[in-house]
Formats: sequence, C-alpha cells, structure tokens
Amino acid sequence: TRSRRAASFPSPAPKQARRERFREARFFFREKALDPRSGADPRPALHARFFASQTCAILSLVGCVFVPLGAACVAADRSVVETGARYDDACAEGFFATDAEAARRAQTFGEGTACEVTLVAPRTMRAPVFVYYELTNFHQNHRRFVKSRSDEQLAGETSAPGAFCAPQARREAEGETRAIDPCGLAAWSYFNDTYSFEVSSDATSPPSPLPVNERGIAWPSDLEHKFADKPPRFHNDDPATRGGGAVDGTLRTDEHFVVWMRTAAMSTFRKLWGRVEEDIAKGAVVTVRVTNRFNSYKYGGEKRIVLSTASWLGGKNAFLGTAYLVVGSLCFGAAGVFAYFAMYPPRTLGDVAELMSTARQD
Repeated sequence: TRSRRAASFPSPAPKQARRERFREARFFFREKALDPRSGADPRPALHARFFASQTCAILSLVGCVFVPLGAACVAADRSVVETGARYDDACAEGFFATDAEAARRAQTFGEGTACEVTLVAPRTMRAPVFVYYELTNFHQNHRRFVKSRSDEQLAGETSAPGAFCAPQARREAEGETRAIDPCGLAAWSYFNDTYSFEVSSDATSPPSPLPVNERGIAWPSDLEHKFADKPPRFHNDDPATRGGGAVDGTLRTDEHFVVWMRTAAMSTFRKLWGRVEEDIAKGAVVTVRVTNRFNSYKYGGEKRIVLSTASWLGGKNAFLGTAYLVVGSLCFGAAGVFAYFAMYPPRTLGDVAELMSTARQD
C-alpha cells in the first residue's frame, strides 16, 4: 500500500514545473467555469483586493480632505462672537402674585416681573447681530407636544380644531363650548417674554436705545404656505387657563408665534427673537430689560438671552470642525501604519504554486 501511494504521488518537481502545473490547473478550472454545460454564470466576478499601499493612499486622501475642512470649520467657529446671560433666576422674585400660586408653581393672574441683565461684548460684533432666547428642559420634541396642533387650522383650511389638539381644543366660556383657534399644546404654550435693549460704550457712559428688528425672523416658506392671515379666536384669552402669550395680530403677521411653532429638535434650544443691524463695539455694555412672563419655574427650566454673530457655517458650534480634525488625524495615523507595513512587511509573501504542491501531497 505504501509503495502504491508513492507511485501515485511522485516526488515534487522543480519549482518551474510546479508553476506550469498550477497555471494549467487554473486554466482548466476557469474553462470549466465558463462551460455552458456546467451551469455556471459566464460573467466574470469582480473582487476588490486592497494592498497596504493602496489602503495607505486612500486613507491619506481622506485625511487631506478632512483636516483642511476641519480647520476651516474651526476658524469659522472662532470668528463667531457670542455673549449671553441667564435671567430667570434674577427675575424670579415676585413672579407668583400669591402664596397659593407659589405653592402650585402656577401663575394665574400675575403679570410677571421686570428685571435687567447686562451683557458685555467680548469683541467687536459686526452687524447683523442676532438676538436669541434660549430655553432648557423644555421638550418641544416630545411626541405628545409635536402632534398637539392642527396644520390645516393654522393654514386657514378649516376653523375646527384637530383630533390631536386636546386638551387645548375647546373650552367652556359663558355657558357655551368654544373652539380654540389655533388649538393644541404648541400654540397654547407660546413664549411670551419680551425684551428692550440699550447700549453704552462702557459701564460709566450713558446708555442709548439699541433698535432690534423683529421682522423677517421667520422662514418665508412658513409665512407663505403654513400660516394664514387670520386673527386668533379664544386663544389664551382666559387668564385662569392660559399657558403662554396671545397672538399679536394675525397668525402670519406675528412672526414670533411662527418661530415658536417650528418644533425644536432638542430639549435645550434657541429661537430667533430679532436682529441688531448695527455694529456693537468691543467692551460695549448692552442692558436688556426683560419682561418675565413665561413660567419656566413650573418645569425646572432656565431662560437665557443671547447675542451672537454668524459665519458662513452658521452660529457658534465647535463640534463639526473638531469631528473633521479628529477623523482626518486618525486617517493620517492609520495611513502611516499601513505605509510602514508596505515598506517593511512582517513576512515574505508565499508563492501560490506551493499551495498546489501541498494539496497534491495531501
């Protein structure tokens, strides 16, 4: 048996002969695969094969794109000048008119409070300077809040409240049931703090009024297609059941209301209040007189007033530039590792012809 096995498997031939046999076997298998009688797909298959040098080139290309882009984003972020201050704590005293309101953290008949906050420009703020109010812990993105509105009613297609507007769909008044227009929790909780601004060159100079343009702050598409030019009906007109402010004028002309109705994605968000259309010098003191009406104390939220410029990338946000820089740097590091293994491989690649020789011996 041993002699018969040795006769069927002769000793390995020289290397050149083994390579020729391997080429013949490879050609045989390819021809067999292309034979229509075998039932194989005659179309050739594409297989991506990346070597260390190719991977190094790809990673280097990605790094060359991401690092300059990240540097540009970081430069744009640093060009934005921003200053802001929290004011809900400074305006808290006297917000609730009675002890009963203070116990329930609910303002029923009070008119809010007035206070002042001071902002100092850290650098020269070039016009336009955007004025934002910021809320925390207010979940406009909650499913119940998002659905509690009627887009058909806002657009003027119907005056009846929508199916999801409850509990702010109708209310009892003078012995009859009245439909609220606009209905829903989003419209009911309309933010109603107001601000006025003064500016002085320093802390000792007399202040002068700082005009703020409150027009053109809403999206044109919202004004044109989503909000009708109609007055509200029975919306936050009852002090005992109101949730926020009442619409000033019509739904379309009150751009603060239109901005409020555009749902925020996060529980901490900013919404545009207006624009200052003149430069604010470095070190200038901006005094903000706040009429504090919106009840953020009930849900433990904070309120801030923010002045900010903008760049080609938008407002101040360092995340995008930092992410580009980190990913680009990692790509350069990985490219260096692949370049090292391409230049100094840990082992010599084997000859594929040896595989056929080993298989035949087995």
